[in-house]
Amino acid sequence: MATVHEKQAAPAPFAATVVVMSVVAVLVVGQTFVMIPLMPQLGRAWGVPQESVAWTTTVFAISYACGSLAGGPLSQRYGGRTVLTGCVAALAVATALIPLASDLTWASVLRAVQGVVAGSFVPVSYAYLGERTPQDRLPLALTTVNCAAASAVVVGQLAGQLIGDALGWRAVFLVSAPLLALGAVAVWRVMLPDPVRPARVGTATAGGHARALGSARLLPLFIVTLPLVGSLTAIYTAVQLYGPAELVGDPGAMLGLRASALPALVIAVLLAPALGRVPALRRAALSLVVAVAGLAATALNGDSTMALGAALFVFVLAISTVGPAVVQAIGANAGAARGAAMAVYGFVLNLGSGAGAQLPLAVGDLPSVSLIAAAFLAVCAALVVFAHRAARRGSGPHVRSAAEVPVPARPRPGPEHAHER
Repeated sequence: MATVHEKQAAPAPFAATVVVMSVVAVLVVGQTFVMIPLMPQLGRAWGVPQESVAWTTTVFAISYACGSLAGGPLSQRYGGRTVLTGCVAALAVATALIPLASDLTWASVLRAVQGVVAGSFVPVSYAYLGERTPQDRLPLALTTVNCAAASAVVVGQLAGQLIGDALGWRAVFLVSAPLLALGAVAVWRVMLPDPVRPARVGTATAGGHARALGSARLLPLFIVTLPLVGSLTAIYTAVQLYGPAELVGDPGAMLGLRASALPALVIAVLLAPALGRVPALRRAALSLVVAVAGLAATALNGDSTMALGAALFVFVLAISTVGPAVVQAIGANAGAARGAAMAVYGFVLNLGSGAGAQLPLAVGDLPSVSLIAAAFLAVCAALVVFAHRAARRGSGPHVRSAAEVPVPARPRPGPEHAHER
């Protein structure tokens, strides 16, 4: 039977909600990646090797992952509107404090604060869209917001490089903070008030959620989530540190390489209505295969800027279509545990991002990083196929999710019910 919350949730204004969520996603998620082009400046400012500055990205991502876990319980108690507005506002304050960091230690502490307060944004926004968007428009909504968040990998680096080169590294955060504050206001204005939710989750309900999250239909999808953003972080960090000499030594060429991936994200959004007709898990598996091909091409062409740009274009395009498909599949299979499932999704996604920043430091060259990431994504494609088969087995007439069980019609009073009137 559908839950009370599902029956009360009214559809959100589609265009305004998707646009605001997308813009704010770029601002929030972009904070993960602004440090990558600033590594040389920050290394000199703090007297450490630039490779050490990569820890600020890892600290942010791990803290972000932990903050993601809090998103489900907080939105259950206080509502998604309050949680999303609060996390973006708190991120604005934490971002304004980053320029005060005088060394790597203090910067890492402040980056951890940034990550914790930002962590709820992606999972809670996906859960909100899943509840408030008609199913026929959900793939477009998820793909648009996901591509906006994915574009932050590039946009965050572009902003860091352009503002950092022109005004210094502190200006990057002094510009970001007021934009995030405006984003918090926009989120509050566009989101609908939440229906009344229970303040506490009973033991039986929590147990049911735990069983759902560990099921064969969901657990493989959480594992698949781990290397999605992590592979992006790993590749762009590896390019920054170990790319072709004409890239590493030329900020303009590096800027062009990063910008060349942006059209791939636009294409992913344009393709969303057509790709939305393909079942989510099948779409994810096919996109993962394309992403593996892009990474293989990156490994083979790591010494050529032109070929590297083309390979990264294919890779970014493919990854941008995997994320929405996985989110849609998780929402469809989680039932009443959707909020908790999105919180776990956000946790795993950002845990992978933190690990991705460290992979290039452990490996030491771009081709090896590309091949390792390709191997992870190939395993993920196999896991998606497994999850697809598990979902098909679980969708038979003997097992139906809460969303699939019809609400029984109320009998009309008739002569046989006269005694009930």
